[in-house]
Amino acid sequence: MRLQRGKVFWKGNVRIRVTGREPERFFNLCGHHNITLWDVTEHQGCFEMSLLPEDFFRLLPIRRKSGVRIRIQKKQGLPFFYRRSLKRKAFFIGIFLCLAGLYTLSQFIWNIHVEGNYANSTQTILNSLDAAGIHHGSWKKRVDCSQTASYLREQFPNLTWVSAKIEGTQLVLAVKENVDGYVIEEKADDPQNLVAKKEGTVVRIITRNGIPQVLPGDTCQAGDILVKGEIPLVNDSGETYDYSYVHADADIDLETTWYYYDTFPLSHTVRTYQKAEKKTPVFQISAYRFFLGNLLPENFVESLRSMTGTADQKTEKRENGADEEVSLQQLYLTENFALPFYFGYRQKFPFEVQKETYSEHEAKEKASQNYQKFHRNLSEKGLQISENHVTIELNDTSCITKGTLRVIERAVEAQPCEMQKMSDGKETMVDEQQ
Repeated sequence: MRLQRGKVFWKGNVRIRVTGREPERFFNLCGHHNITLWDVTEHQGCFEMSLLPEDFFRLLPIRRKSGVRIRIQKKQGLPFFYRRSLKRKAFFIGIFLCLAGLYTLSQFIWNIHVEGNYANSTQTILNSLDAAGIHHGSWKKRVDCSQTASYLREQFPNLTWVSAKIEGTQLVLAVKENVDGYVIEEKADDPQNLVAKKEGTVVRIITRNGIPQVLPGDTCQAGDILVKGEIPLVNDSGETYDYSYVHADADIDLETTWYYYDTFPLSHTVRTYQKAEKKTPVFQISAYRFFLGNLLPENFVESLRSMTGTADQKTEKRENGADEEVSLQQLYLTENFALPFYFGYRQKFPFEVQKETYSEHEAKEKASQNYQKFHRNLSEKGLQISENHVTIELNDTSCITKGTLRVIERAVEAQPCEMQKMSDGKETMVDEQQ
């Protein structure tokens, strides 16, 4: 069936209507002369059918013998399309240019796909390739896959394996990362002490390596050594003959003093929002944004009036305004090939501004909320408040919250050990005799 349709399209077909008193004789004569008819339909004594153009020209003697009338209804197929299109040169030129354009575009890289990357973002890899001259729109013949893979391994030391291949107009990069390569491990051999960063009281100390210098309940100053990384080596006589240095390690909690201060004015402005305006379509090209229905910037007329000196001098500063929400989406030709075109919408939310004053209860409630927010931030950082000496004061113009807090934190930092050199026993004996 498909072959017959292809043959009919290639040779063309003619749709005709046959009317007369003896259509049966017309069909018999067509069968006798091996003229193929198909899609035969009847409507109010008329017959419509399709046949090949070469068979149509053989119908003249058959029409005369059968006494029927033949009228052409439709001509279809490639021969008729070609004859109708001879006068449409621009159409064939357009097809040729389209095919030439597709062939030309197929010689370039239009998408760079990166897979297997976790520590290195796709954009970071694309920026590195761009510096090497490999980007969207690069000529495929200038992209060497082996050199590209080697270049990425040099630029990103944590890449253990890189594969580059070109599929159609897409450059596919498959990578494997050694995520542990970015972790900087501290050298356990480096001797260090643990010292206090702030003045406070030791609440808890659990030493894993080194000699603790304080106990829970002891007070310390900033810079005091809490755990020493210097371990004296003692002989049988109880004398120190040398020192061993270790990487001090411990969990130490200090109770320190924090100062809290927060203030805000009692007079404030309140926005009363009205009904939101309708969404306006937005189209943006690069940094130029256009709003449907108003292609000029909103302040264009006012700016023109101020430049020409025709601005209205009676205009006052409005206390009202509007919040503006603009949502844009960027167009992508391929997965990572972004075009400088954006589309979306803009919506304005008009509001009226009124001046109000906090009451005593409202001011204390707001001050308490600010303090609770500060408290949550400390808790998220792993700090614990043991004592609270914060008070809220109000005057004629402002509300002030101030006081001190006792905070339990790990205010400890590492400090390198000062290594000492011990003289040998012989030199010590000589010094004593002298």
